[in-house]
Amino acid sequence: MDLGCGTGLELREIFKKIPDLEVTGIDLTKAMLDKLKNNFPDKNIKLICGSYFDVDFGEKTFDCAISFQTMHHFSHKRKVNLYKKVYKCLKAHGTYIECDYIAKDQCEEDYLFSEINRIRKDNNIKENEFIHFDTPCTVDNQIKMFKLAGFKEVSKVWQKDQTAIILGNF
Repeated sequence: MDLGCGTGLELREIFKKIPDLEVTGIDLTKAMLDKLKNNFPDKNIKLICGSYFDVDFGEKTFDCAISFQTMHHFSHKRKVNLYKKVYKCLKAHGTYIECDYIAKDQCEEDYLFSEINRIRKDNNIKENEFIHFDTPCTVDNQIKMFKLAGFKEVSKVWQKDQTAIILGNF
């Protein structure tokens, strides 16, 4: 399952390694999903146009879930609730792979969340309404959220500057 799959940039490399992979891609934008389908016309891809917060993933449905550069817009609470859904949808020994922007330290994370809260308050925007404003978290906070969601083994496996890959396993 690819959360926020867009046009499938990350899938290009994955399909090189696993050409017969079955993928379920979820994205908010139909135009992006149409491009993804055109990019991989011969692949077994099920596309869902919708919010991954609202889509039912099922239970023990997927071997792996991925998310690339989409989670840095959401609060800790929304992420933990989503990570719980991801955890439930994974089969035994499943893995969740998240690559995303990270805050360099707690001060930066706190500042960005205070800014988004100020913007919401000033513009009377509810917490669950999407605003395209980056609120990355520290690696330590990301790991804590994965663990709160039920992942037993969580580790940062790669980092360059302010981008990291974190794995969550059963």
